[in-house]
Amino acid sequence: MDVYVGVIEPAAVRTIVITGSAGGIGSATRRRLEAEGHRVVGVDVRDAEVIADLATPAGRTAMVDEVTAACDGVLDGLVAGAGVNGQPGELTVSINYFGAVATLAGLRPLLARGDEPKAVAISSNSVTTQAGYPMAMTEACLADDEAEARRLGEADAQGLTAYPAAKLALARWVRRHAVGADWIGAGIRLNAIAPGFIRTPMTAGIEEFIFSLGDIFPMPIGRPGDADEVAALLAYLLGPDASFFCGSVLFMDGGTDAALRGEDWPSPPG
Repeated sequence: MDVYVGVIEPAAVRTIVITGSAGGIGSATRRRLEAEGHRVVGVDVRDAEVIADLATPAGRTAMVDEVTAACDGVLDGLVAGAGVNGQPGELTVSINYFGAVATLAGLRPLLARGDEPKAVAISSNSVTTQAGYPMAMTEACLADDEAEARRLGEADAQGLTAYPAAKLALARWVRRHAVGADWIGAGIRLNAIAPGFIRTPMTAGIEEFIFSLGDIFPMPIGRPGDADEVAALLAYLLGPDASFFCGSVLFMDGGTDAALRGEDWPSPPG
C-alpha cells in the first residue's frame, strides 16, 4: 500500500530592512526575524550593515543607495523604526518623522519588487495620550516643510512635545499613503504600530517616574512592555498572516490609550 507523507515546506526566506536595528525594539525585532530564518539588513548609526544618519537629507539618500546595493534592489519587508526621545526638538522631528518618511518613500520601489511586501512604521501612543503638543509641527511635517518643523522645535530642549507631534504626523502619513496607488495599489501593505511605555535603553531610568504619574498616564496592565513583545507584533505584521492589514495603526500600550480615550474611538463618521 502506498503511503503519502505530507511535507511542510519551510517558510520562504525574506529580506527585511530594519532602521534603528542596533538597540531596543529594533534589535529585538532583528533577533526574532533572524531566528525565523529571514535575512535582516540593519540600518543605524552603529553596529549595522548600513551606517546612516537619518537626521540629514544626505544621510537619508546614502541610506537608500546603500540598502539598494545590499539587497540587490529587492525587499520583502521594512520596519521604519529609527527614532530618538529626550533629544532636542529639531533632531527629534528630523529623525522621527522626516527620517522615517524618507525611509518609507525611498525604499518603496524596492518593496514593489518583493514577495508579498509589507512595511511597518513605529509611531507612539503619545499621539493620543499626551496633551498640549503643537499641531503646527505635525502640519509642517505633513506639508514636507522640515525647516519650519525644526524651527518650531527649537525651544523644545528635551523633545517633549516634538516627539508626539512627529509621531502623529508619521501615523497620519501612513494612513494617507497606505491606501494609495503607490502602496496597496502596488501590492505593498503599509501599517503602523503605536507602542506605549516599553522597557528599552531609551527609556532607562524613567520607569519610576512613569508609574508615579498615576491617572495622568495609567497602565492598567501594571507593567511596562517588553521589546520582545513589540518584536512579535512586528514579525506578525511582516508575515503572511497579516495580509488583510492596510493603513492600520495598532496600539500596544498595556491599556493606556483605552483608559484615557475609551470613549473617543471607535466613533461614527461625521
